[in-house]
Amino acid sequence: MSSTILVADGDASIRALIKDILEARGYGVETASSPASAAALMARRSPALVLAAHGDEDDGGSLVHEAARLGLVTPVILLIAAAIDDPGRLARDCGAMAYLQKPVVRSQLEMLVRLGLAENELRSTATLQEARLSAAKAFLQSMLNADEGVIFLLDEEASVIECSGPVESLLGRDVGQCTGQSYPSLFSDAVSNLHEGAIAKARTTRETARIEEHRSGMVLETRVRPVLQGYTLSGFVVSIRDITTRRRGEVGLAESEKQYRSVFAGATDAIVLVDRERGTVMECNDAACRALGYDQAEIRGLAVQDLVAHPEQFMAAMAQGGKRVSYDYLKRKNGSSLPVELVMSYFTNAGRDVCILYAQDISRRRIVEEALREGARLYRAVVEDQTELICRYGPDGKLTFVNNAFERFVGQDEEDVLGRDFFSSMGSMDRRVLTEWLDRFDPARPVFDMEVRQVRSDGEERWISWTHRAVLNDRKSVVEIQAVGRDETEHKAAESALAQATQEKEQYRLNLEATFASIPDAILTVDSGLSVIATNSAAKSLFGFAEERSRGRRLEDVVGDDGNPCVQVLRQVLKTDKPVRGYEIELKTPAMGERMVEINCSPLVDKDRQHAGAVLVVRDISHIADLEKQLQQRHGFRGIVGRSGPMQDIYQLLEQLSSLDSIVLILGESGTGKELVAEALHYGGVRAGKPLIKVNCSALSESLLESELFGHVRGAFTGAVRDKVGRIQAAQGGTLFLDEIGDISPMLQLKLLRFLESREYERVGESKTCTADVRIIAATNADLRDAVRRGAFREDLYYRLNVMPVTLPPLRDRQPDIPMLTDHFLSMFAENFGKHFDGVSEEVMDLLLTYSWPGNVRELKHALEHACILSPGKTIELRHIRKDLVDQIRSGVPEQPAPAVEQGVPASFSLHRPGREDILAVLGECGGNKVQAARRLGIHRATLYRKLKAWGLDG
Repeated sequence: MSSTILVADGDASIRALIKDILEARGYGVETASSPASAAALMARRSPALVLAAHGDEDDGGSLVHEAARLGLVTPVILLIAAAIDDPGRLARDCGAMAYLQKPVVRSQLEMLVRLGLAENELRSTATLQEARLSAAKAFLQSMLNADEGVIFLLDEEASVIECSGPVESLLGRDVGQCTGQSYPSLFSDAVSNLHEGAIAKARTTRETARIEEHRSGMVLETRVRPVLQGYTLSGFVVSIRDITTRRRGEVGLAESEKQYRSVFAGATDAIVLVDRERGTVMECNDAACRALGYDQAEIRGLAVQDLVAHPEQFMAAMAQGGKRVSYDYLKRKNGSSLPVELVMSYFTNAGRDVCILYAQDISRRRIVEEALREGARLYRAVVEDQTELICRYGPDGKLTFVNNAFERFVGQDEEDVLGRDFFSSMGSMDRRVLTEWLDRFDPARPVFDMEVRQVRSDGEERWISWTHRAVLNDRKSVVEIQAVGRDETEHKAAESALAQATQEKEQYRLNLEATFASIPDAILTVDSGLSVIATNSAAKSLFGFAEERSRGRRLEDVVGDDGNPCVQVLRQVLKTDKPVRGYEIELKTPAMGERMVEINCSPLVDKDRQHAGAVLVVRDISHIADLEKQLQQRHGFRGIVGRSGPMQDIYQLLEQLSSLDSIVLILGESGTGKELVAEALHYGGVRAGKPLIKVNCSALSESLLESELFGHVRGAFTGAVRDKVGRIQAAQGGTLFLDEIGDISPMLQLKLLRFLESREYERVGESKTCTADVRIIAATNADLRDAVRRGAFREDLYYRLNVMPVTLPPLRDRQPDIPMLTDHFLSMFAENFGKHFDGVSEEVMDLLLTYSWPGNVRELKHALEHACILSPGKTIELRHIRKDLVDQIRSGVPEQPAPAVEQGVPASFSLHRPGREDILAVLGECGGNKVQAARRLGIHRATLYRKLKAWGLDG
């Protein structure tokens, strides 16, 4: 039980004061600032006592009702302001246990809390006692109701305390009229004395008294049991039951025994009752006496072993509880024997195990069996010489007879075959069909024919035609099935060969038709008069006509002759008898509109090598043309992401340079992706299978860089403890990428120039000249022309490196690539971090498109990586972007050079965010395609959708 005290008062100081006082006394205290929160705490915790404020805003009386609604016994003490005139009456009206006036006095508070907790314990104890008393009454009532009769509980004076059951039907009174009455007075005068005497007997003997009376065709049994507490009589329990059914059952049992005796005595078969333990005859009927030649007195007590011809077999069967001995002999008194079938059953009578032995005379059956065996011999003589497979089996499939031909087919003797499952020699489908015929047998169809593929004993597969004929009994039920099988293998082979030849001929025809119909190119055949002979499905789709309406009609009537190039080509071929190949032209079709097609047409030659028409093949190459256009606008190239005009020029240039070995100098600001371009050049060329070695020239000192590039020998300088392979030697056959080439020293510039001129070099500390087949790709973000003018970079080396310069545009000049780069980096970080991102918000995309990105693609990547780490959801919001980056953009940093305008984008919004007129103009140029328009405008498509919706143009 909880001992928590709940204090509910809107005044926090009162709550704190009471809590401190009570917790100092060791009580657990919960507080609530309102009746609603107090009620919620009461529902969860069931406190032992509630101190509730009662005033204008607080209603302590509601908590009294809430405790009653929750079924709690918790007392409530009201906290009442001192200004209230009659606080006692108020507490009584609310149903509270007591009241405590504010300000709170410690002694009064502690006294009332002790009284309240004691009251709670008393209430809980009373509730528990009531529950136990109610349960005891329920148990007692359940026991009274469980009895089928009428139960009376009487005190020591025989007055009725409680009663249950069908009182009204037996006594003509209801339960209420019986309670408090003297038990004998409930009955008529004729019966009252009888019940009064039973009570007197039970009172005197202290044992149960029983009486039985017959009333209105019923037999009632009354039992009076005294109830004793030690040796003191406390009352009586009287039960009245209707035992009419039981009495009638006893009478019926006697009648059944009489009937059993009559059946036992009048049975025609011998019936003998045997004591299983002693093995002696207990009793037998008249038929047994007549069959064995004994009278009743002689056969009783006779050992059953003296009555059977095989006593050991019979006694063992009886000891094991056997049910039947199919064939044995009983020995008569005169020494003769009697063939019988013995059936045994068992029961227990008066503690003795009894075996009932039924002996049926089977002398006549033996004669019939001999006749049947003779018929079977004659039957076997007829079927043994037959070449067909002949067998018989029961409805369960077990073989009962086979002839010699069947034995030869299965390769086994009759003894091995009989009793086996005939169905198991068939396939699952054949077995199912045969069993269904037997399960749904119709006497009007006693014969069932089927062909089965079976394996002969030599392993050869044969076709057997089986004829199954059912043998019926007098009730039209199947008792056996005779099956005759004929080998139809040769006949089936001939039929199969004919069917296969026919099928192959038909298949050739269907294959030709299917091939003609399934070719994706439109095929149309005409005769010399330009009438349609045949078309395929692609032709019907391309020209928009039905095959059944086109065959036999002139082609001009079907497709029209208003400058149709297909009709013109057919006329030319029919006129010149020369084919037309690879003629590409735009064709206006009724089903698909303008399509780019390739036309091929050839003369049609008949069996006499005469020209009988022409075959037109029209191939739709519109998708090829679309792909060619799409290739001109690539969205990426070998790991480089971008679709803007400057990037398209870069892709085209890289594609030309990939297959060459020329030196390439990659120029561009830091973060523009110079290393990606070097990888694209290497892996797109013939050296892709060889190594790509990268060297950051600005990260090493002059001596270390020389050793890294050319390698060194042991002892070349202090710390050179072993030979070292240089980067040039490691890149043999591949590509050497020299990043930040503008930062190398003049001495290394000279050595590098020598290697570029002759492909020869010397390792540090060695005079031996080495050669290397290496392609050189260099990169720098410095202005090499200016470095040459200042004398910081050798002019001859500059001209040797500047064979094929590739200048990468900064990100501010390829603003349309920002959405695509954003999606690319989000996908990459989603995989790295195990998250999923749908994209960035409109506000973030607008911010990314506004910024000039001095750090180029690298800065964009790092900003998005920071946002992906912070974002918990699927969309990158503005709060996830680095605050310094957002502040820098919004503070209006000095403008970078204006980004280049993508081809097709109006110059009016190249330097500012596009307005309504700009957006509508680009939408018109893109044919209403919002995705394409957003790309051309350089804004996110979600931003475009939002602007159109605001202008009421989202439809």
